[in-house]
Amino acid sequence: MLSRNFISFGLATLGLMAATAPLAAEDKQPPDFNTHVAPILKKYCVSCHNRDDKEGSLVLESFDLALKGGKRGAVIVPGKSDLSRLTLSVERKIKPVMPPEGSDAPKADETAVLKAWIDAGAKGPSGKTPDPTLLVTPKIATRGKVREPIQATAWSRDGKQVAIARHGQVELRGLVNDDGKKPDSQSPNLNAQLSARGVVNDVGFSADGAIVFAASGEPGVFGEVRLFNSVNGELLRTIQGHRDAVYAAELSPDGKLLATGSYDQKVKLWNVATGEEIRTLHGHNDAVYDVAFHPSGSILASASGDRTVKLWNVATGERLDTLNQPEKEQYAVAFSPDGKRIVAGGVDKRIRVWDITAGGKEGTNPVAFARYAHEGGILRLAFSADGKMLVSSAEDRRIKLWETNSFTQLRVLESQPDWPQGIAISPDSANLLVGRLDGSLQTYSIANAGEGVVFTKPLTGDPVPPLPIESAAMQTVDEVEPNDEIAQAQAVSLPVTINGKFAAAGDSDLFRFDAKAGQVWLLETNASRKGSLADTKLEVLSADGRPVPRLVLQAVRETYSEFRPIDSNGPDIRLKNWEEMDLNQFLYIGGEVLKTFRMPQGPDSGMQMYNSGGKRLCHFDTSATIHALDAVCYIVEPYPVGTKLIDNGLPVFPLNFENDDDGERELGNDSRLTFTAPRDGSYLVKITDTRGFGGEKHDYSLTIRSPKPNFTPSLAGGKDANIAATSGTRVLFQIDRHEGFDGDVRFDVAGLPEGFSISTPVTIQAGHLQARAVLSSTLDVKEKAPSKEAWSQVKITATATIHGQEVTKEIAGGLGEIKLADKPKFVVSLLPDRPVAASPAVADDIPELIIAPGQTISAMLRIARADTFTNEQRFDVDNLPHGVIVDNLGLSGVMIRQGESERQIFITASSWVPETTRLIYGISQQEGNQASRPVRLIVRSLDPVAAAK
Repeated sequence: MLSRNFISFGLATLGLMAATAPLAAEDKQPPDFNTHVAPILKKYCVSCHNRDDKEGSLVLESFDLALKGGKRGAVIVPGKSDLSRLTLSVERKIKPVMPPEGSDAPKADETAVLKAWIDAGAKGPSGKTPDPTLLVTPKIATRGKVREPIQATAWSRDGKQVAIARHGQVELRGLVNDDGKKPDSQSPNLNAQLSARGVVNDVGFSADGAIVFAASGEPGVFGEVRLFNSVNGELLRTIQGHRDAVYAAELSPDGKLLATGSYDQKVKLWNVATGEEIRTLHGHNDAVYDVAFHPSGSILASASGDRTVKLWNVATGERLDTLNQPEKEQYAVAFSPDGKRIVAGGVDKRIRVWDITAGGKEGTNPVAFARYAHEGGILRLAFSADGKMLVSSAEDRRIKLWETNSFTQLRVLESQPDWPQGIAISPDSANLLVGRLDGSLQTYSIANAGEGVVFTKPLTGDPVPPLPIESAAMQTVDEVEPNDEIAQAQAVSLPVTINGKFAAAGDSDLFRFDAKAGQVWLLETNASRKGSLADTKLEVLSADGRPVPRLVLQAVRETYSEFRPIDSNGPDIRLKNWEEMDLNQFLYIGGEVLKTFRMPQGPDSGMQMYNSGGKRLCHFDTSATIHALDAVCYIVEPYPVGTKLIDNGLPVFPLNFENDDDGERELGNDSRLTFTAPRDGSYLVKITDTRGFGGEKHDYSLTIRSPKPNFTPSLAGGKDANIAATSGTRVLFQIDRHEGFDGDVRFDVAGLPEGFSISTPVTIQAGHLQARAVLSSTLDVKEKAPSKEAWSQVKITATATIHGQEVTKEIAGGLGEIKLADKPKFVVSLLPDRPVAASPAVADDIPELIIAPGQTISAMLRIARADTFTNEQRFDVDNLPHGVIVDNLGLSGVMIRQGESERQIFITASSWVPETTRLIYGISQQEGNQASRPVRLIVRSLDPVAAAK
């Protein structure tokens, strides 16, 4: 919108020049209020002292209100300008001074007019009140033919007309000529030219096509909307009430209401039949650039320069929600035709998509997608009538088409000659009308825009290595110098261990080997682990010495680190706009590829990355390093080499087969690299010291062999534990993953003594390292505890499937010896908020919670306190599936305050969480970590009927 960038209050000043001219010396008549005084007050005072702002309760918009004064009393004493606060403050003789310091003040001759009027008795107006919206500007002749800029376009719902908004007018054109041509700037089928005042910033049709509206105004002077009969062009009504230009207007689906948004920061609702204002919606603190009605007509959305999108209840004017994720001014907002989503865009170049609930209440409208869309501010957004496509236009002079399932880019139109300020889609979703600021108009065919577009699914990670390659026995060889150059590369046969040394500073060693397409080889160095000073780096090269590409990473979101620098270990990273990210997304930062594991749990928490032993894990054999504060990073999607990617304006990062320090954080400074041969042929492995050091004590060994996916199970907590009578305690299962194994591991516990139970089987999910269970006891403190011999009968097994074969391992020593402690100070329970019918297939008395992906449910944490125990307690909820969280769990857990006995919790499942069943439980962070009995959490997709409700 041109006026967004070229707003000038100087125009209003020009319009007042004639009215504020000083009185001629020979003019003996006292100044008239309307003719001489009101223009001065409007020029210098009314911006702060108007009916809306009323600074100091003083309004200077009319004679009566000016004479009334403000909270300090009268500002005008008729006949005595030397006692009138108005003139004294203008002359800077009293405080507060008017206008404020730094603002333009009345000139001496203008001040003289004010004083002369007051001294003459401050009489009321004798002439006709001038039209406050009338703007007088100098006429500047143009040279040659000039096309007025197009600010907006619209397409009638019946498809028969289009409207084009220019300065001072709206053109109505037919859809096609008799010869079948589409409407453009040369089309002769101009049906009508509708007159408007000022820049027409928005245009549109009523749902029945009978009315076309034009929203316009002059900056700092007025804003209005004119309603016309779309058939004969007759002006039906002019609606005026804003103090500045109207930037956006929209008719409600039933045609009874008009919503307007203005630079004056107000959103107003009007009765179309009478033109009367129904209400003003207050809440924005910057210009309102766009408004949109929900298809039901019950909700209105507004986009503003205050970097927010607000949702309003149309019937009551109540603000329903403020969507404050945007970082800069928002210029465009639109509801999807089905009303389930709302999109917005603006100066931050991103399209954000929110899921909207039926009532739109605060906190129920989460961000579903956030797409980096353009290299300039987004100007307009429009959905096709069938809801399958979104069109965006931007200051980068590009127009993009997006599908609306995952909001993936379909197509980019040709570069536009000027800003595409107006876009409108035909009712049949086949054509796009584009109006530009150079005044040109063009229609594009967008039918079947997604035809031929292939969406390649991004990789979820490295594939699991295949079964070990049948090959010769491992051999050991010594490095043979010289082998620094490609032609000198030492040939080796796999599998092999090579003993080598960086003989001098800058030494690099090359080894040549053969591999077949699809073969997977594990390359691993041993240097620092055996006391060598060498810090190795591995690279796999083609036979002619070029890096072998592994995959490409396409950035889909730009962000940066904040609050503090990042060391090479910590898994907690503070990221800007983390709310728009999701779990299990890849993060690229300075060469590292990480994976998001857990959202921040409060203001003092960052995004948690997958980690092992407190050290973040690096994916695709990238290596951890340090990063400065404000380091730019990206959410990325990995694709196979050669994938045809759709340009989204963000970087694409190629990854090669190379590694500095082991990304799994097991080998310290030593290197580990998994190489999958892309084709049959010879390859080189290059090994160097990352610092270029060499000499004595810089030896290494390099092993190249088949990977052997495997795991090692263990207990990380709960062994030899004390358990309070009639209570429970946590048992923590853990695995170490080896050489590419990334599958589920199920733990079973058998042989528990009488009076004890455990919430198993429990599964460590693919890619994860831990799972939790609760060991519960029904024994009272007076009952005899099981013997050590009884506990020795407990058996813990871990089972996984590797390459189609079931592998079971036993944890030696089981649970150890569990001791029965005294009765706790409280007993905790986790229960559904309301009864839920148990699944018929389950024959136990475990309570159930059922949640659908994308849904939030509630539950209750309760404690039964001993008589004298009143302390506050903090709790966690354990063993939730990944992607299911307790929404009101902070850094300190869920708190039950002193003297209270319960707390409602809210459990939310991300939309991507698969159907699963878990036994979860509540556990205290204090007083011996008392745990509740388990609750069965069932993640189950809603059936279509339930989903519709």
